Amino acid sequence: MLNNKVILQIVPALNNGGVERGVIETSKFLVKNNNKSIVISSGGIYEHLISRHGGTLYKLDIHVKNPLKWKKLRIKVEEIVKKENIDLIHVCSRVPAWITYPIAENLKIPFVTSVHGRLRNQNFIKNYYNSILIKGDVIIAISKHIKDNIINVFPNVKDKISIIYRGVDLENFNITNISNTRVVNQSKSLGVRDGSPVILMASRPKAWKGHLILIQALSKVKVDYQCFLIGALDGDEKFKSNIYKKISELNLGNKVKLTKSTNDIQSAFVLSDIVVMPSIDPEPFGRIIIEAQALRKIAIGFNHGGISESIIDNETGFLAKPLDIYDLRNKIEIALQLNKNQRNIINKNAMKVLKEKFSLEKMCTDTLNLYKNCIDGYKWLWKIILI
Repeated sequence: MLNNKVILQIVPALNNGGVERGVIETSKFLVKNNNKSIVISSGGIYEHLISRHGGTLYKLDIHVKNPLKWKKLRIKVEEIVKKENIDLIHVCSRVPAWITYPIAENLKIPFVTSVHGRLRNQNFIKNYYNSILIKGDVIIAISKHIKDNIINVFPNVKDKISIIYRGVDLENFNITNISNTRVVNQSKSLGVRDGSPVILMASRPKAWKGHLILIQALSKVKVDYQCFLIGALDGDEKFKSNIYKKISELNLGNKVKLTKSTNDIQSAFVLSDIVVMPSIDPEPFGRIIIEAQALRKIAIGFNHGGISESIIDNETGFLAKPLDIYDLRNKIEIALQLNKNQRNIINKNAMKVLKEKFSLEKMCTDTLNLYKNCIDGYKWLWKIILI
């Protein structure tokens, strides 16, 4: 395990997102294992968590996409790197990578990049902009789907890619740690009806997340349910109008409800029977799926992208044929009609896989081991060069 090293992570912001949470948890794990954690970010609602867990945060406008401002930022970052005697730099986005890569090259510091989303094979300019992410001595992909995508766009880097899945905090997402008060308050906030099974979709208000296709599938479900689209009310007027129109067309006004995002997603999951992730475009991974599984909920998604890695069909949840409304309907009906024993078997299977592949402990351990191997390999390489 990595020990007594100084690691710099750079992320554009520290708000509510999987990338940001990964940086915060890795920082905490670094300190816990006798390392020094440095984070550079523009800050955000969770910036206080870095120092709370023993890390050091430097706030810079590292998210600025204007290349004319990168030179001044690069000077400031280099000052921090030298001051803190950084052993390895890990960047989690393209702008920080463009700013930081020349520093790592000049100071001979190992450079790790993470790819959290799909890279599209586009025009020369966009491919060049994306290419900074393959400059890492090691490239972390958050799923096999993302690894395959990187190789498809940049075939020559396949030997540099390591898969480290995102992890769920099995303490934070433990049903025994969610108080009844939290659940009752969430139930009142959402307006949950007694007696009807609850279907939950929690996502950003983006069309590709599949709200409309879920609503179409729900219109064909023959058993009782109530569905909450958490986060949908955060969308713009056009997005909300399209959803309300479809709900009205299909006479689902008494079954499907839009809500704002919640700061207590755990209690929302506890209230649910099924959590659905019907993304039209393939998800890079599917964090919502493993969080729902950790709280012993039946997860359903389309069989593409990272979701197909986080669900084993008919064992840890259900996978529907991509964009197939009728198959999605079938999977929802099957899940709603599971008896207690059948649900327990699926929950037990899912928890076993979570502990083996998708726990926060495994994600952080794998990351620190990757850092160690990268630092050790870099030192060995420079010894060979100097000889």
